[in-house]
Amino acid sequence: MSRSARYTGPFGDGQHDFQLRIAELEELQELTDAGPEEVFHRISEGRWRVADIRETIRLGLKGAGMVALTARAMVDRYAGPGQLADNKELATCILAAALVGAPDEDVPSGEMQGESDPSPDESSGSQTSTKSAVPSATRRRKSAKAASGS
Repeated sequence: MSRSARYTGPFGDGQHDFQLRIAELEELQELTDAGPEEVFHRISEGRWRVADIRETIRLGLKGAGMVALTARAMVDRYAGPGQLADNKELATCILAAALVGAPDEDVPSGEMQGESDPSPDESSGSQTSTKSAVPSATRRRKSAKAASGS
């Protein structure tokens, strides 16, 4: 079962859907000269470039079904000069959804969140021992020569 990696969030005039499919991720790579995870880290670490934010949002709108010209117009209107830093969180959410899935997305069966392998104590069914271990070796006796000091 595949995940849609669709994110819905606030942008400009309201809530919008964003989705970076393979075609949009490849276009983002070409436009930013970096892979999607690198773009994510650049934005998260404050090393972003203008295209990192604007193109992530534009391509996310386009990937979710918005007409390309409408997506470009929205980015020009709501992610222009003086608005770029305000859109950092949105861009990282769009990229995170593409990389690992959206936070509100159902997890496919067999991938329960928070599920992990039980510790050996939890899985064995036996009680934990509180006895200290018995040393496996015995002390050697000193030789007669060592005992006499010669």
